[in-house]
Amino acid sequence: MGDSSGPGAGGFAFRVLVRVVVSAVVGAALLFAWVRAYRTGVFDRVVEGTGMGEFLLLVVVGLPVALVLSALLAGPLLWLLRVRPVWPVVLCGPVLLGVAYYSGVPERFSGVGDRWTVLVLLAGASYGVAGLITSPSALRRD
Repeated sequence: MGDSSGPGAGGFAFRVLVRVVVSAVVGAALLFAWVRAYRTGVFDRVVEGTGMGEFLLLVVVGLPVALVLSALLAGPLLWLLRVRPVWPVVLCGPVLLGVAYYSGVPERFSGVGDRWTVLVLLAGASYGVAGLITSPSALRRD
């Protein structure tokens, strides 16, 4: 009879735990960087001298480019931190964050801190869950 509590099971659990924690930290760090840029006025300085046409161009083109840039930055960061495969976390993390945001999850946790703190924690949770559900060995059957 095989004992599932042996070194193989511990190694599996540790690898999944590391994947989840690293994914969560990267997701939270990326959103924290955007929040920090927003709160320090970086975006205000960019928008300040623009007319309506330039502002619309920033919103219509700049915002999607910034979101894609974040997703593209998450991939190399996760890869450098030895999360493999990277692409499922990069694709699922933002989707889970968007679903949670539009489902009203941040409002339910408004007592935890200000809006931005809750969003950073939610980003970490979303990327962590993405790391868990996309773990290649999580679905493995022995």
